Amino acid sequence: MRTPFTMDSAGFLALLDALERRFNEVTAASSLSFAGIDGDLYPVAQPARAGEEDCADRGESADFAQSAGAEDSAQPEPAAPCPGARCDSELRSPASTPLSCDFHGRTGAFHDETFDPQLVELASSAFGSTCWASLMCVASLGLDAALVECARQFLTHTSIIVRQKGLAVWLYDLINDATMAMLLGQTSPRMPVTIRPMSQVQISRWLHGSGVKRFGSQQQRAADRAEYGNQAHRLAAYCMLRWGAPTASSAQIATMLLTNPGIGMCMLREDPNVRAQGACTDTRYRRVVEYLRSLHAQADLDYARALKIGDVPWLSPDGHAAVTIAADRRYLYDANRLVHAYRALWDRATADPAQLLMAVEETRTLPEEPLWENPVYLRDLADSLMGSVLSDDLTMGFQQRDRERFDRGVRTLEHMGDQVRAMNVLMLPIMAIDECEPDWNAVAARGYKARTTQWRAFCDRCDDLATVVLAQLQGQGEGFHVRAAATLLKQSLPEYCELALPLFEQEIERLAAREQDAADASAGVCGHEREGGAVHVDMAA
Repeated sequence: MRTPFTMDSAGFLALLDALERRFNEVTAASSLSFAGIDGDLYPVAQPARAGEEDCADRGESADFAQSAGAEDSAQPEPAAPCPGARCDSELRSPASTPLSCDFHGRTGAFHDETFDPQLVELASSAFGSTCWASLMCVASLGLDAALVECARQFLTHTSIIVRQKGLAVWLYDLINDATMAMLLGQTSPRMPVTIRPMSQVQISRWLHGSGVKRFGSQQQRAADRAEYGNQAHRLAAYCMLRWGAPTASSAQIATMLLTNPGIGMCMLREDPNVRAQGACTDTRYRRVVEYLRSLHAQADLDYARALKIGDVPWLSPDGHAAVTIAADRRYLYDANRLVHAYRALWDRATADPAQLLMAVEETRTLPEEPLWENPVYLRDLADSLMGSVLSDDLTMGFQQRDRERFDRGVRTLEHMGDQVRAMNVLMLPIMAIDECEPDWNAVAARGYKARTTQWRAFCDRCDDLATVVLAQLQGQGEGFHVRAAATLLKQSLPEYCELALPLFEQEIERLAAREQDAADASAGVCGHEREGGAVHVDMAA
């Protein structure tokens, strides 16, 4: 069965046009500065740290290694930031701007005039927390005419494709380009220079140099290609949540793009315009989607039986909001059963979930294991509870029978369960992001390699929490989980809080009404007793 969907290309284009106008205004007002681009730049990087030289690939020439080592051993100039994180005081990530707003006493990191605030908001609204949003803002500084032209060409190309063929075609083409770069082991010329933090010298080498070494060391290039794929799928998931319809299809496709990118990419092919471009017509992936749906239906029936016999965690109504208590109980039930199921299967041979799904896709061979012994369902459930990256310790630790890694994953899941038990699922993303977000000022004082690692890990965590929201908050009103997940992919906690606050306000109003009803009922009973007592006295007299 296909998953029909539509995308609001007109709405995306309206935002893109506003972004393009603002970008042209900002770049026209900024003077292009090339001071130091030729190599006489003021200190370029932080003091050298052992093992953190980013550009000195051991297999490269001595001249290149020497120049790269020099860049990573001095004080940094404004550098291209990694999306989704707060960067140096001179130049911060545009995609992190919403997250850097004051929240829970956190001091905002974006209070200077490095970037145009309107441009930042438009870029992050159009492209979420990705390197394409960073590209718009970094290019707007006018550090290099070639970088400005790169950003302008990207906007123009995007506008043309979306106008002529639709938003789904543009997203599919972007993912396909990233996928081909991975398969061929070659850096795509379409990959933005803002794929990771860089100094001005590194940016200039990337834009004006020749040969593959201008893209960094061999290790960097491989990591960048993988990140390019991650961000292409993240952007597609964000756009699907922001401009896709209907809600159920948008949520399902976005979830697949975040947890099973190959299937998610196939689901984008359901768009007629994508098929018209010559995309593969193989629809066997639908068998996988249908099979996963059947597993979810089985799990719902299992939970209904558990509710009937009372075999689910009990939560006090006084300590949990009525709007989330059902989701909280389901989360805790599933988390407990998942760990128990993995431990029960530890000493038994189990199949690889990916191979089982491949058999479903190619030969319609369905696993015969019961639900809680089915590796496919257990992996899918772990993704819904923790996200695909955060659940790796649990699932891969089990698959490899690595006790240490598995126990680490169990501790992580138990910690998330404790947070749900203490608060609720709705607050889980807020607590988890607040807990895992590093001190960006301390990160900025480290080398580029350490910064890249921290920023990419933080982006992955936000993606994981968006996945959890899509899976766990489906009962909080029409489209709530879709809008909430989009704010997390955008890494905008203030927007997430604005969505969540009305639910708590409704809960407060409900509790106040209940207390008032109880007070009125109590007053009525007391009045009746007083009246009855007076009549009794009169009759006795």
